[in-house]
Amino acid sequence: MTISFDRAADFYDQTRTLTPAVSERLTGEILKLAQATPETTFFEPGIGTGRVALPLVERGYGYTGVDVSEAMMDKLRQKLEGKTHRLTLINADVTALPLEDHSFDVAIAPHILHLIADWQTAMDELRRVLKPAGVLIYFHHPTNKTATRDAIGRQWRQILAGYGYDSGFTGGMTEEVLGRLRGQGATLATVVVADLSHQIAVDDLIRVYRDRIYSHMWRVPDDIYPRALADLESWVEEEFPDPTMAMTSQDTITLTAAYNWAN
Repeated sequence: MTISFDRAADFYDQTRTLTPAVSERLTGEILKLAQATPETTFFEPGIGTGRVALPLVERGYGYTGVDVSEAMMDKLRQKLEGKTHRLTLINADVTALPLEDHSFDVAIAPHILHLIADWQTAMDELRRVLKPAGVLIYFHHPTNKTATRDAIGRQWRQILAGYGYDSGFTGGMTEEVLGRLRGQGATLATVVVADLSHQIAVDDLIRVYRDRIYSHMWRVPDDIYPRALADLESWVEEEFPDPTMAMTSQDTITLTAAYNWAN
């Protein structure tokens, strides 16, 4: 089952933003990996509010996006009101796409496969709707290079484990996805787009847990979450007594393009 981001529609753009410079660089790398021409057609599952799609749509490319969340796509529609575009939005699950075979030149999979339990079927569907000479552009799962912010994340996972809950992602992680692409005989090209540095005060980070901002928090059963949160808050008060202390993290945006499929 694919996770719906309906509950995140009103705050998604505020919590997953890219700076204009990073967004521009990302768009440029996508176009280079795709070897795009004005006629290139794009497809994106989990298009959401258009964080990746919007700059390409605004450049005039033909673009089709699917999402199980109508609320997220409504936010994207609002951004394009009054503008001429070639965007088609469809409410659908990537594991069962209502699309013809060999429809698109490029498929973009940005941070979605780790959320899909049947990620192998999702990848098969992406291959199916790609043209035989098409390109799949996969976004690697974000990796945290520093331990300061993730100290709280590690403690959260330990607390959840104590309640018998496995907080790991149910979908395909980076090495699994890349391994499947290699097994399909694809040629892979990887590019690092940007290293991102984030800072957030301890108190603001705990508020993220209180408000259940991220999808991995939504999956925690409601009978466990309040107790686990109380345990986390108690631990944080002891370990980080200054609520204004800045927690830092560094993430990398990495893309891999798969093309020249042998199988």
